[in-house]
Amino acid sequence: MHLKYFLKLSPIFILIMLAFSACKKDNQSFKYDQINDIKITDAITTFTVPQLDSLIITPTLAQTMPEGDSFTYSWKLNTATDTTTIAKTKNLRIKVTLSPGTYPVVYKVTSKRNGIYTVKQYTITVNGVYPDGWYIVNNKDGKGKVSLIRTDDVIFDNPMEVANNKTYPGKALAIYNFGKGGFFYYFSDQNVYRFNMNDWLDLGDKSSILPGLATPLPFKTAPVFMINNLQFEQYIVADGNLYVGLSGANSDNVKPFTQRIPGNYDLFPGIFPGDYSMTYFYDNNTMSFMQMPYLSRILDRAPATPLTTNSFDMANVGKKMIAYDRGVTTLSQEGIEWYYIMEGNDGRYLLSLTGDGNSTHPGVNQKMDSSPEIGSATNFATSSILKQLYYTAGNNVYLYDMLAKSARLIYTFPTGYAIKDIEMKRSTSKQLVIGVNNGSAGEVYYFDINAQGEFNNGTYTKKFTGFGEIMQIAAARQNLSM
Repeated sequence: MHLKYFLKLSPIFILIMLAFSACKKDNQSFKYDQINDIKITDAITTFTVPQLDSLIITPTLAQTMPEGDSFTYSWKLNTATDTTTIAKTKNLRIKVTLSPGTYPVVYKVTSKRNGIYTVKQYTITVNGVYPDGWYIVNNKDGKGKVSLIRTDDVIFDNPMEVANNKTYPGKALAIYNFGKGGFFYYFSDQNVYRFNMNDWLDLGDKSSILPGLATPLPFKTAPVFMINNLQFEQYIVADGNLYVGLSGANSDNVKPFTQRIPGNYDLFPGIFPGDYSMTYFYDNNTMSFMQMPYLSRILDRAPATPLTTNSFDMANVGKKMIAYDRGVTTLSQEGIEWYYIMEGNDGRYLLSLTGDGNSTHPGVNQKMDSSPEIGSATNFATSSILKQLYYTAGNNVYLYDMLAKSARLIYTFPTGYAIKDIEMKRSTSKQLVIGVNNGSAGEVYYFDINAQGEFNNGTYTKKFTGFGEIMQIAAARQNLSM
């Protein structure tokens, strides 16, 4: 019985004994390596760079065991549709060819020794190569061009030729941006072109913009362009004539302009969006304001407005328009204040229209007495925060106080300089940009404005040279923002 019982249990017994024996004989000790803890300690992870510029990021790595470890690196886009690896180096140094936009980029550092890695996400905002600043429309050596002074003071001499590798013949006349659509129109005395605002790529010419007009364009003077407050209709006034076109829901749906809107009129080169449903113009034939409702193609005289103290009748102003500029603009663009320089038989006047989003009505009406050289003034710019206006005559700059109804000289350029254009930086009203011509050579000056409306230290803060004869200065971004 005992032997039989032992034989039946012996396989189990043997296994137990073998296991016990193995444990007794295994004197092996396990070794553990410390992990090199890697961290990316950059505090700044957001970068903004213009398209085609160089982007350089030099991450700071912290290690608990820096000796004897080496790594691989990767920089990868992290969007829903693109995870392209853009670099495999410790530091990122690339020429940015991405389209304008915001991109998350993941930086990954991996140990070659054990494969352990750490990651950090950066945010890269790519602006257009020519995002903001001032367009300088000028003519040099018989050829028109548009130069750009970027906000970082970098000057691009002729970006439209560089971007498209072609020449654009004719004398430069004017440039106007579309506002919401990310493109702008460039007018020469031979053609009109549409360019993408970010990269200046050519989007079309007269054949698709003003197909009803002859080639070359018959414009003898600089046209003006603007969109209405709804930003669904666009207008051009050129040589007294009005052309209208739908803008569509976005820049891809911009429609060609009509032929000349019928009528016996001679419009001053100005376009004045009022409330959401109405856009105004001024007819120097009848010396009255004209209006065109949204989606209409009929230009009518504005209705008569009741005369009040120091007011005027929009349907019968009785003066010739000389110049205009905008004043206060609300954030929603529902209300815009427009100022006008008018000339009557007894001198020049300052008038205004004001809007509240629902209607537009006359405002200021004052004779510009006590204003030196006002009768020969050629350029005007108004502040959006102070009741002040700047005007120029010859090489002199004057500041007109609307409340005091008087002007004073605040700056004089050297003899031989002629002021061609002045523009207010609309977003702040704290900078006046002035383009002057010394013969056929153009120069641009920035003047910073103090709380009293005068120039800081009585002079300019920046000067840019090397342009041809300046025709116009224009903000490089939306018409109502600069």
